[in-house]
Amino acid sequence: MKARARLRLAAAVLVFAGQALPAQVAHQHHPPHSGSEYIKALEDPSRAEWQKPEEVVRKLELQPGQVIADLGAGSGYFTVRFARAVGPTGKVFAIDVDPQMLAYVARRAKEERLDNVQTVLAASNDPKLAPASVDLIFIANTLHHIADREKYYPLLARALKPGGRFANIDFHKRPLPVGPPIGMKIAESDMIKEAQAAGFRLVREFDFLKYQYFLVFDRPI
Repeated sequence: MKARARLRLAAAVLVFAGQALPAQVAHQHHPPHSGSEYIKALEDPSRAEWQKPEEVVRKLELQPGQVIADLGAGSGYFTVRFARAVGPTGKVFAIDVDPQMLAYVARRAKEERLDNVQTVLAASNDPKLAPASVDLIFIANTLHHIADREKYYPLLARALKPGGRFANIDFHKRPLPVGPPIGMKIAESDMIKEAQAAGFRLVREFDFLKYQYFLVFDRPI
């Protein structure tokens, strides 16, 4: 899979509930042909019905002044919500491998007067985060695209400040009307084992998302 497809958020995994689509397009390894189609898919109002973004943000209990890394930011679906939650004294890194998406996020943040958003062009094998630079790393619908995760997790751990957290949302490994084919999914139990092997500790698990697991880890010092 191309590097761009591996780390892009969700256009490759979003098939919205209620749409009658052929099984063979239930997950596309590549996003729509144009950036505008990609953004439209990411921002489709029907996504909120199952993604519940406002509740996700509330459960994370973000505080003013915190620094958040939105890894696989895509169109900024969560980025702008995080930016509002941490306020002008906080900061949100919108991280993606696609320059076009990052340009869109930058324009969106400017239009919404969110001066605390900074875009970061990542590599497929490196989130480009400085050591001990963030309070929370957030990944939604993206981790299953990352190859060599056993080498990637330590980069996430290194980027966390003392007491920092890592949150991951991804699709349950079973047939669903949204998300990738079963063969691409990471089972919740396997994801926990991967993170624990990298030194993370599971501290919270939420079950209010219909199609996804939502896990929060810390990294004991």
